Amino acid sequence: DNIFITGTSGSVKIGDLGLATLKNRSFAKSVIGTPEFMAPEMYEEHYDENVDVYAFGMCMLEMATSEYPYSECSGPAQIYKKVISGIKPQSFDKVENPEVREIIEQCIRLKRNERPGIKELLNHVFFADDIGLKLDLVSREEAIAANNSKVVFLLRVLDPKKRGNKYKENEAIQFDFDIDADNAEEVTKEMAKSGIINDEDYRSVERMLVAQITSLKKAREGRKQQEEHAFDEESMAAFMGDFQSGDPSQINIQPEQVVVQTERSLVQDGIMSPSQHDGCNTNVSVAQLYIDDRSVVYQDQPRMIIGHLAQEA
Repeated sequence: DNIFITGTSGSVKIGDLGLATLKNRSFAKSVIGTPEFMAPEMYEEHYDENVDVYAFGMCMLEMATSEYPYSECSGPAQIYKKVISGIKPQSFDKVENPEVREIIEQCIRLKRNERPGIKELLNHVFFADDIGLKLDLVSREEAIAANNSKVVFLLRVLDPKKRGNKYKENEAIQFDFDIDADNAEEVTKEMAKSGIINDEDYRSVERMLVAQITSLKKAREGRKQQEEHAFDEESMAAFMGDFQSGDPSQINIQPEQVVVQTERSLVQDGIMSPSQHDGCNTNVSVAQLYIDDRSVVYQDQPRMIIGHLAQEA
């Protein structure tokens, strides 16, 4: 509601800056805002500029779907529960453009250190100026899943003036790039020397290439974290299922021998008690064959050992 667009020029301005202030410390503490656009850490009263990245992602989501985020919720309490749990708005599934979807997903992540920075967003290919060139990663989803260092890019020359007689409108320049070995600046300079692109465009192509690689690495890292999180949840669910079934044989825990020493005062059949001797202790062997909130199973019976008790510090 505080983003204003001038219809004639398309100029965008942000309004309602009543709470804005200069950043004179590493975090802020006020908890005021619109719940649908508030990052999880704002509720903890300890946050920084990463909350603006989160809010930006929610704004993009609203623009992409024409729906208010968390419109499925009946009130702030439901929104709060979903936000702090990392549950995305239902409208997120309606985003069709994969590039827009990826940006939104990165911006609204639960952990603020996993969100992109402001500069990183500004350098994203999606927000790049129109220079008559477009760089695309071939089979992006496959490239993210494959996790190989070598990827393939397509460079399209959209501006007819830059295309000249070298390329047709439906043609594209395909080239390989090794993320680990190749250098974006060197590759684009070589493309300019070979006449593939104009000399004045190599810097712009370099920035697009760097942005694409950064985005790819971020997406791969996000996928890896999601897979690890899903694996942990599946493992815990399987463990709890076996545990609650009451069948300890299905729980993969090795029995651990525990030695418990206790002091007893005994006088029988000539056995000396601590008052008659220096000490007496009991060695109890305990096997943790099955332990829950009700019982501990003991394997062996106590056996007496005459000797000195260990002195407590």
